Amino acid sequence: MDVDTSLVHMATGLLKSGAMKPQDKPLWYDIYEAFPPRYEPHYDRSPVIKEIKQIFYPEDVIRGKFYRKYGSPGIISLSDTSPRSSLCQLFVAEYKHLQADSSLTEDRLMEEAALALEARGFYLGHSRHPPKVNHPEITTLEPEEGGSSLAGQGKISQVRLADVFKESQGGEKL
Repeated sequence: MDVDTSLVHMATGLLKSGAMKPQDKPLWYDIYEAFPPRYEPHYDRSPVIKEIKQIFYPEDVIRGKFYRKYGSPGIISLSDTSPRSSLCQLFVAEYKHLQADSSLTEDRLMEEAALALEARGFYLGHSRHPPKVNHPEITTLEPEEGGSSLAGQGKISQVRLADVFKESQGGEKL
């Protein structure tokens, strides 16, 4: 008799005799009884060698190209339950949409999908981002004296963030 089989028989015997309460039985017991193995497990039995089939969906190939070209977006939380799609999923959807509407090459489809996402405000590559402002200033419109409308009448002034914080604390401008 095998060790694993003897554990099942032992647990069954303990349950039948009342020595083990039903709520104390091992977690695996019900599963083992419901789905017993075809062949009893034994340490000296050689494993069955099976060929593992590769399953690739068309979108998996697109995802692979996306990550190869643009890299990983960083940490992705699998517990995030928000309905928004990941950047890769948006790219795949755009790629498939363009693929259905035209007969572009794969390279051109990748480029067009990236451009379509950029038009929506999603920048994939660091070189494609719009230039960043290197100074901590905010441009605002102030109405001219006597004018209430900002359209075409406003003077542009520059406000430094340090000044705003200083003024909010009651100090004077820097």
